Amino acid sequence: MTLKTFDVGTRPQLAIDHLLFVSWENVVERLHGMRKRSTPVLMPEAPWERPGEGALWGPINAQVDDETGQVKLWYQSFPVYPGLGDHTGTALRCYASSPDGIVFQRPELGLFEVEGSAANNVTDLRDGPGPEHGTIDSARIDPSEPPQFRYKSVTWQGRDAEGFGTHGVAFSADGMRWRNYEHNPVIRGRQTADVSSSASLRDWFDPASSPAYPSGKYALFPKVGLQVGAFRRRSFAVSFSEDEADTPFTRFTDPQLVLAADQRDDDMAEDRLAAARSILLYDDPADHRCEFYGVQVFRCGDVFLGLLWVYDASFELSRLGRGNQYALVEVQLVASRDLIHWRRVGGRQPVIPRGDPDAFDSHMIFYHSLPVQMQDEWWIYYVGFNEGHAARNGYDEPRRQKYWDDVRAGRRHLPSIGLATVRREGFAAFEAGAQAGRVTTRPLRPGGAELRLNAVVSDGGEIRVEVQTADGRPLPGFATGACTPLAADGLRQAVRWGERSGDASWPQQDLRLEFHLRHASLYAFAFE
Repeated sequence: MTLKTFDVGTRPQLAIDHLLFVSWENVVERLHGMRKRSTPVLMPEAPWERPGEGALWGPINAQVDDETGQVKLWYQSFPVYPGLGDHTGTALRCYASSPDGIVFQRPELGLFEVEGSAANNVTDLRDGPGPEHGTIDSARIDPSEPPQFRYKSVTWQGRDAEGFGTHGVAFSADGMRWRNYEHNPVIRGRQTADVSSSASLRDWFDPASSPAYPSGKYALFPKVGLQVGAFRRRSFAVSFSEDEADTPFTRFTDPQLVLAADQRDDDMAEDRLAAARSILLYDDPADHRCEFYGVQVFRCGDVFLGLLWVYDASFELSRLGRGNQYALVEVQLVASRDLIHWRRVGGRQPVIPRGDPDAFDSHMIFYHSLPVQMQDEWWIYYVGFNEGHAARNGYDEPRRQKYWDDVRAGRRHLPSIGLATVRREGFAAFEAGAQAGRVTTRPLRPGGAELRLNAVVSDGGEIRVEVQTADGRPLPGFATGACTPLAADGLRQAVRWGERSGDASWPQQDLRLEFHLRHASLYAFAFE
């Protein structure tokens, strides 16, 4: 069978992409979980955030300013947590910035008066259902778009009179002053639910290097309900933009279901809940199952990566006469080339795991941002919860009082913003040990005449690369034996074959790459 050639240009090609890598032996795909700071980077501290009783939670949106290098962070502040049933008081959408991504300042924006003063960092007041999620800075994607559409986000707008769930979009020229689209909602459906995220279909970190794909520039990922057995389970769908030049991000296709939990997810949820039994506030084995609460999607090279909120339900709060479910949440990794067909990466293990029982993120890793690129790493900001999903819905007054006693005594944390980091392009790698391994690509068309690897070689190990014709024959001068072994750690290590670093004819022909690894990890490659 003749394999289709992939045009890879100069875009990074990740080890995660199993359509590109067609054969491997004596190697394993290993998930590299993110490293987390043990303490939050942002906690309720400003007066309008009600330190001691308020909480920072809801969607987190983070970006790096291309001109200043500052990390820009949009977050939600709720004045009282936990409420009994619905949230109490007005939610504030706030903005903070940091030169290093760790120590944040709250600038005085003067946009909204809160408690008698506009000397705050509030960018919006929200009494309705659903703050913005998945904020996109489209200046990186298409500078030709009208400036008033530069920042984009998607918002849950509740259910209409006919019971249909609705999602709308909002825009801002500066990321501070937002307006809702006058013709919202842009998505409406019977099964549509309260979370959605947005994504660019161009390369997130290097839009100039990526071809348009598919015809639209954006996608939305609304949460939808799917009846499975006795439960209506959270799953997610995709909807593609069908934009006109003067009104981008306003017309979308009908949502299409693309990923839902299966029996293996249920079995793994059972194991996770059993391991977490000591911290569960409510539990009934009859209610155990796995659902997908939402997903944040971004593109790197030719692959879309999805950071999936995996929701392990342990108790139906209807048993207490209340609504919703008590659950734990962590983040897993999925990958796709077309946003329709998704592969679970790393054996469905967490890529951002929950913390220890006494940690601020012991029960839920939730509402995380898209990654931002900081030097050689990807950084993700998230909300850490020291309590399970909807726990407050089941509180009676004695339990509520105990919660606040625990907070005052330092035995329980209010929701705060944490930080997780991983090597750039480093969520997963092909890895080999003492026994030499081999990984081979399908035919590909390079966009450059030199090859670079994102790889780590341990002591005593090496990586060699053989460049082959499309039918698998070594190119003269570029066989395995001619390759100078790589023996270091680097994101763009140059591969050489003796005195040669490549060949000017490569971009005009179809090639295969065969990687030989020993005591090494291969994360990605790119032509330059």
